Amino acid sequence: MTSIEHIITRAISPSSVRPNGRLTSPRSYGVYRIPTSADSTSSFRFGNHPVRQRELEREFGSCKLEYLFAERTDAKAVAQHQAGK
Repeated sequence: MTSIEHIITRAISPSSVRPNGRLTSPRSYGVYRIPTSADSTSSFRFGNHPVRQRELEREFGSCKLEYLFAERTDAKAVAQHQAGK
């Protein structure tokens, strides 16, 4: 198992968090896929869930939550790995 596969095993279910103001409790970080037609250097982004998701939807029209993590460093590593494929 590669290190990125190991990180992906730590992804959590969206149903394991609940809304708490603009963020979630416990805090969570998403990895999002943006449309390939978007004029962007990367098709993957990450950030605080669901705030970042709403920002990407406004900017690109849509996005898809690929993974949700409890740790920001995990979301960042997976987004960077996916973007580099």
